[in-house]
Amino acid sequence: MDNCFVACGCDDYEGITKSDLDRFTDKIENVLNDERGRKLFRNFMHTCKMNAGRRVLGVWEHIERLLNYKETAESGSRTHSNYLDDVYLLLDKTDGIDELDFATRERLTTALAADNKEGIEEGLQLLKVETTKALRREYNDFKKHFIPPK
Repeated sequence: MDNCFVACGCDDYEGITKSDLDRFTDKIENVLNDERGRKLFRNFMHTCKMNAGRRVLGVWEHIERLLNYKETAESGSRTHSNYLDDVYLLLDKTDGIDELDFATRERLTTALAADNKEGIEEGLQLLKVETTKALRREYNDFKKHFIPPK
């Protein structure tokens, strides 16, 4: 890219096509839902020293892993216990991220304490939406970087 930072990693597309870049600059969900897009986004934030954004992206990815978690019958309660511990770890990671709603975190904490599977999943979904919104500023800068001026 003509406007690239030396360390942004965008000269090494790793299979990212022009149509991928067009899709990534359409909306933030397109970047977040694609592993290569997230890597490009993370590299961009690293180059621009957007440490808070990288932290929020890490929380988003943690939420995504938890939402895709499948408990196997053989693993039983130990796996479920690990899952709950992992959700508590996620809550710890969200401390100090001002853009995230305290009420959503509290709702998730309450669902965890009650071991309410549906409540936990609902809380994770809400937190995922909030982390996506929290990345809007960094995403707008990302778009400006990859969309050539007219």
